[in-house]
Amino acid sequence: MWIVLILGLLVYFFLIKPFLQKRKAHNLYSYLAVPEEVKVLIDQEEVFELAELLVELELDRKYELAKLILDAIASKSFGFSRRVDRIEMKCG
Repeated sequence: MWIVLILGLLVYFFLIKPFLQKRKAHNLYSYLAVPEEVKVLIDQEEVFELAELLVELELDRKYELAKLILDAIASKSFGFSRRVDRIEMKCG
């Protein structure tokens, strides 16, 4: 029983926690790199406008910018990111 607990803690501290910290830093960098208009949409949680923007970018085949905006949205919160993704799937 103790071995399983110790192994679980080791996996968490050496694998999961560093991955989550790296992901959080990457998402924050993406948020800082997007244009100011997009930051306002993210801060105000304008889900429909963000979904429209992402669909337009995908139709124009601007995948790098769309990925950057998706990472910036993920920096806000998982729930917000999920709402934008749901609406984008219905739009696109």
